Amino acid sequence: MDFPIDIAVQTKGWPERETLIQKAVSAVELQLENPRKGELSIVLSDDAQVQILNRDYRGKDKPTNVLSFPVPPPTPMLGDIVLARETIEREAVEKGVSFDNHVTHLIIHGWLHLQGFDHQTETQAEEMEAIEIAALATLGIDNPYRLDDD
Repeated sequence: MDFPIDIAVQTKGWPERETLIQKAVSAVELQLENPRKGELSIVLSDDAQVQILNRDYRGKDKPTNVLSFPVPPPTPMLGDIVLARETIEREAVEKGVSFDNHVTHLIIHGWLHLQGFDHQTETQAEEMEAIEIAALATLGIDNPYRLDDD
């Protein structure tokens, strides 16, 4: 990984995440033939702030686990990934996975959005999920979608 990652901690309660973030981003890069390079901003936030962003940018007045805001080329900035701690904690418990593994999955998911991937169609979702699963496997993390089927 040869680009800067800016980590902004907006909310108390986030443990140190720099190493986890770097590993997640690197795991995705291994799966892509020609990943976009540039500065990445990660915002470690909370449900209240993410709900405002989700409402203002997506028209959904509720918190969500992760939001991605890509910046189109040709800028040195790839975009922002914003994470909501309380939603992630709740989902990790519901899924029976560790908080760190769930955060890693969501960073990978957000990073793929910044790389131009989406999941609006079934084909797009399958492609994106396959990359997520492969990237997570390189980090020793189980397929999160298999857990959803239980």
